[in-house]
Amino acid sequence: MGRADGDDRADAVVSYLSSRARRQREQPVGLDPPTDEGSAPHTPAGSPGAAVTLTDVRVWRRNDPTPTLATGISLRVAPGQSVALYGPADATAVELLDAIVGRRRVRHGQVTVHGTAHRLGVPASERCRGDRWLQSGRFPLLPSRSVTSNMVTALRARRPDATARARIAELLVITGAAHLAARRVDTLSAEQQWRILIARAMLNEPQLVAADDPSPGLDSRAAAHVLDLLMDAQARFAFTLLLATRRLATAARCDRVVGLVDGQVTMDELIDDDAWTRGRVDRIG
Repeated sequence: MGRADGDDRADAVVSYLSSRARRQREQPVGLDPPTDEGSAPHTPAGSPGAAVTLTDVRVWRRNDPTPTLATGISLRVAPGQSVALYGPADATAVELLDAIVGRRRVRHGQVTVHGTAHRLGVPASERCRGDRWLQSGRFPLLPSRSVTSNMVTALRARRPDATARARIAELLVITGAAHLAARRVDTLSAEQQWRILIARAMLNEPQLVAADDPSPGLDSRAAAHVLDLLMDAQARFAFTLLLATRRLATAARCDRVVGLVDGQVTMDELIDDDAWTRGRVDRIG
């Protein structure tokens, strides 16, 4: 591994540790309440996040029309938990995200989100299904439109009222993008576009956000900033977060890491101390 890679790894660890400490101070809803009442983050009304249950789930793959696995993926995710679906070798993690939000057909088993089970997919153009949102670079912003216009496309009602406009403005402030509201998307940097994607994902107050790793395509510092923003949003709004990644340094940002290879769970661990992160990241090479 070269020096640049080592520096990137060190930056990732430092960023993770600082972000984790911040999240522990904030104590998102769904965990034990903070002892200092004034330190509790603002959270939306209602339940904090969606519970997710996968029961023997196997997904359809384009080039694999026949079942080959004896068992599928079974998981239970608590409301408000952040879980990394870590698949370094193949696309299982991304395929599973698509199945959870309803974009990809489930071959076998059942996906239940917030008490509602579904088996079949929805049209590929859909990013949002009820109370869940797929945040992905596979659904980029519209380059010729302004940031505000792109935010409006996420609304269930295409004509925003005063409340919706105020919500858009608030989210752009939270994501550090208020000054970009009138800018065309094709004039923004990759990091700025990810900030808008995160703001757009929050617009309808989803209880579940299924997210692709934003790190590919960003330099190490920008990736750390965007991941910090995503994790801070999860702590602030208390939604359940499922994050698909091939990078262990990204996976370590979550409360829990589920390893996936060839449609099977190979690891399921809680990230309960900094030693886990340091030891695992130090072995990347």
